[in-house]
Amino acid sequence: MTVIYSNFHDSDTYLLRGIWEGLEAKVIEISLDDSGSFDNSLFSFESKKEEINRAIEREEDTLIICGHGTEDGCLSPHFDYTLSSSNKDMIRAKRFIGIWCNASTFAKKNNVPGFFSSMFISNTDEAGCMGIDNVDEERIKESEIKFVNTLNSLLRNNLPMEKWKEAFTCIVDATNEVEVFNFSSLLYIE
Repeated sequence: MTVIYSNFHDSDTYLLRGIWEGLEAKVIEISLDDSGSFDNSLFSFESKKEEINRAIEREEDTLIICGHGTEDGCLSPHFDYTLSSSNKDMIRAKRFIGIWCNASTFAKKNNVPGFFSSMFISNTDEAGCMGIDNVDEERIKESEIKFVNTLNSLLRNNLPMEKWKEAFTCIVDATNEVEVFNFSSLLYIE
């Protein structure tokens, strides 16, 4: 298993670590460097792009790419893409998992098979933008933790990906509008 993890040093991307926690995985973490200099960090990311592309191309079993993103791909903290239309054809993995906002739109637009999140509400501002006003940060975090723990369990138990959407549907808490939104918009493409 290879994980390409865009760490924005925020609570949303920090929680994503639960997806592969306790699993044997090679993790390539992309973050701003400790110097705080965007220029040095951008140079560092340019050199990491080759490592990212090699990892995407070499992984034959399970590839997870996660962080923040758009319908054009998964962003690095440098606002370049770790995965986009320019390197998506390098994916060889039997199981590909894309977890970022609008990953499912990216997958549909680029014919990429796998399991994807859609717009994923991770704070009250995003909830408000999606028309969900009566939810607090605690309920949102509960939903996020449930999501990463469930995904970890699905990976750990080697459940076929085509059953993952159903697994999330079975555990959704109907009283948590954010969870209903996040879990119902998950997508599997064969």
